[in-house]
This record gives sequence, structure tokens and C-alpha cells, in this order.
Amino acid sequence: MKATALTAADVAAAVARLRPSGAQDAAVAEVVSWLVEQVRSKGDAGLVEATARLDWPGATVAGLRVPAADLAAAAYDLEDDLRAALELARDNCRWFHEHELRASWEEAGSQGQLLGIRYLPVGRAGLYVPGGLGSYASSVIMNAVPAQVAGVTSLFICTPPARDGSVNASVLAAAHLLGVDEVYRVGGAQAIAAMAYGTESIRRADVISGPGNAYVTEAKRQVSGVVGIDGLAGPSEVVVVAAADCDPRWAAADLLAQEEHGSGASAVLVAESAEVCAGVASEVERLRDEYGRGGSSGSGDGSAPGRGSASGGGPPSGGALHAFFPASGEPFQELAVAFVNEYAPEHLEIHLRDPRAFLDRVQAAGAVFVGAHTPTAFGDYVAGSNHVLPTGGAARFSSALSVDTFVRRMSVIEVPPDAARLLTPPLARIAQSEGFGFHRISAEQRSGRA
Repeated sequence: MKATALTAADVAAAVARLRPSGAQDAAVAEVVSWLVEQVRSKGDAGLVEATARLDWPGATVAGLRVPAADLAAAAYDLEDDLRAALELARDNCRWFHEHELRASWEEAGSQGQLLGIRYLPVGRAGLYVPGGLGSYASSVIMNAVPAQVAGVTSLFICTPPARDGSVNASVLAAAHLLGVDEVYRVGGAQAIAAMAYGTESIRRADVISGPGNAYVTEAKRQVSGVVGIDGLAGPSEVVVVAAADCDPRWAAADLLAQEEHGSGASAVLVAESAEVCAGVASEVERLRDEYGRGGSSGSGDGSAPGRGSASGGGPPSGGALHAFFPASGEPFQELAVAFVNEYAPEHLEIHLRDPRAFLDRVQAAGAVFVGAHTPTAFGDYVAGSNHVLPTGGAARFSSALSVDTFVRRMSVIEVPPDAARLLTPPLARIAQSEGFGFHRISAEQRSGRA
């Protein structure tokens, strides 16, 4: 982990160097375009053909849907402590998202017109749960709960199968615990296409949520507009802001936890001094020697899988660790604030004595973890917040997966006769200025002027 001295003038350039080029991978786009068209035009036949080629050689139309009995059996076989942990994560996530609900409203405007907004859930949501070497029960929770809180009554899951057609038991169990009984063993771009266009076996969704690898993300890009999407997830990232008195072991473990998110993942330390950087770097190497690159639990990703195969995820290959400290004469916290707001990280950890004061100055981050006792891992699993977050600087303009992802706002307008008489003259003047005569006539007929 190389540490670099940073000045305020260099912040934008340093952030630009950390970011991927942003150029679309033409090879990925071409593969995805072909897969999407196969499913769109051929339905189940195209979906099974792609699944057999990329994931499960024995794929059949009849085998696409996982029987509900298998979901129930997986839940029954859960170890008691894992069941309790998943139920806690589910309940905390539900409590969090219930605070996002908004009431529909309707009020009279100044001229007597009635205006309002009705918040309505989408009819059907498709939830993508990544595959690969890991287990992603947490992604089931993070995707299903906000949709359910929003009021979506039809939910289904697509997740990549293993070579023998099996689906991770904890994913099936989590689906059962959430009351989602429609699960399909299909992943990658072909799953996104099925969600967007529908097939004979899979009814299309109104909204697709859930992160995946580069092929999944590109497929979501290509079908956006045909169907709603939650966003375009890129490699996962964290910024850890650490003062001189931080615990270097904690900061090191948090950086390595981010590395577990796989290829392209980025972990950035912004520390008060070069000495802090060196101390954390030393702890990184010690922890790697003690636990191995993947820690005691192996590698995997419940948030933003690496590029992997064209389908589910594949094994992560490790991320990149970076460190910065203030150049001589640069004030640490001012520099850290500038870096964070320029970088707009997916995750931000604040390891400072007064983290709340720093939080008040943060303008762009997907999720902020306040204080040294709050590593990103809590948000990934059990704290209650959603771990599907904007990446790649998108926190400047977008937000975490939420109830709003699954809700439509429908405007309601009623203009009584008295209001029509008051509003028609200004309407007519604007319509005249824009050359829309029948807009004027349409209004004047209601107001008795035509």
C-alpha cells in the first residue's frame, strides 16, 4: 500500500487517477447485446441456451424455477444461529426502510385548483442476487425488504446456478424467510433480459434491482427504459478517514474487508500523517500473514461482484489499496473533506475523535459509518441500512436502494370551474407565446371564453 502526500490543489487529479477510465468495454457490450437479443427474441429457448452455455449445462425450461419446497427445505435446514442472524438483518432492514415511506397528499392551490401526489408501488419487481463462490443471503434481504415495504406484491429472484444446477442454500433460505417463493436459477445478462422482456416462464418486471458483475451491469444499461433499474453498480469502494490516534489494526481490517469485494474494488485511506499510513500498512501485511487474503471466511461479495464470468460473479481477484496523507502545511481535516466530496465514495468511514463534526461537512457519499466502532461490515449485513449503494462517484447524484426505487409518483390535478376561469388567461398568454393555439382553445372552452 503506497502512501502519497496530497495537497488541496491535487485532490481532483488524485481522485481521477483512482477512478476507472469510464470507457465502455466494447467486448462486454457486444456479448451482452447478443445475449439480450437471444432472450428477447427467443424467450425460454434463448434463456435456456445461454444458461446451458455459461452456467448449467443441464439447464431445461422445466428446471428454471426452483420449487417452493426447496426454499422451505433450505430454511428448515438453516443452523439456528444463522437463521437468527438473517432474521435480525431482515427486521432491522425493514425498520430502516419503513422510515422512507411517504404519505400521498392533495391540497388546493391559490386559484382553487386541486393538486396532489399519489405514491404507488410498482406491480412487479425482479431482484438480482449475485452468484460465484460466495453466499449472498444478505443481498436477498437488501433487495426484497425495501420492495416489500413499498408495497410491491409480486417479487421474484434470479440468481446464477452452479454447474450442477444447484442454488446456494442460504439464498433459498433467505428467500423463504422473506416470503419470496418465485426463484429462478438463471444469472448474468440473460437473467436481466428475461426480467426486462419476459419469457414464457418468467413474467417481466417493472423494476430490476440488485448489483452484479460487468455483464449484469451492462445488461441493465441496455434494457433501461424498457424497465426501471435501481442503478449501474461498479466496483465497490471505501474511504477511511483516520486521525493520528486511530487504531491501525481496525483501519487495516476495514481496508482488507473492502478488498474482499473482488476485482476492481478500491480501498482508500486518508490519514493524518505518513506515520499513520505506515502503521496501517504494517497492520495490513500482518493481517494478511495471519488470516490470508480472504480472512477466515473466504472471499465473496454481497454488494458489488467483480467482473467474473459473463454470468454470476466468479471468484474475486482482490482489490486495490491506496493511502494519502497531507503534504507539508496542508490541514488534515480540510483536505480529507475535500477528498471525500470529490471522490463521493460508496462507503465512508470516519475514524476521528469528533466524527459528527466531520459528518456535517460531507456532501457526497453512499453511506457514512460514523466513529471507529462502526466498520462498513455492519452496513453490509445487520445494522439495517441498505448495502446496495451508488459507486464510481455516483453518490454525487444518486442514493442507496430504497423504497423510492419501487414507488411511482403519480400527479393528480383537478381544476374546478372557478379555478379554470382564473387560470385560463395566463395559460392562454403562455400558449400563444409558444404557438400552441389549441392549448389555449382547450382551456378557454372550460372557462366560458371560447
